[in-house]
Amino acid sequence: MAPIGFAILIFAAWGFTAGSPAAPAPDKPLVRIHYDLELASYCSLVTAAVRDGFKRQLASLIQLYQFSPEEIQSARNEASVAVYREWQNRSLGGFRGWCRNEGAATVRRFSTDTEE
Repeated sequence: MAPIGFAILIFAAWGFTAGSPAAPAPDKPLVRIHYDLELASYCSLVTAAVRDGFKRQLASLIQLYQFSPEEIQSARNEASVAVYREWQNRSLGGFRGWCRNEGAATVRRFSTDTEE
């Protein structure tokens, strides 16, 4: 491959991952909760307890902020894209640490959110 072709290839690959945040900002709680569930799903960590905790936390957010169905769908879409980009950014095998750290923290957060 010619040097210029290789440089273009590297620049194009960098453009797909550069600047993509690892996770949604804390000021976007609806996006963040969907991101966390997607992360747990990518890591094959979703259990009934995780799903139940997610549903309770989501219902609480919706009640607190009165999100519309359109806002909920938009947040779900934004989170899905963010998780996919982060997964791609981790490359082969790099997602293991992501799952071991952030994935496990997400599972603990959802799993410990029990009905009172």
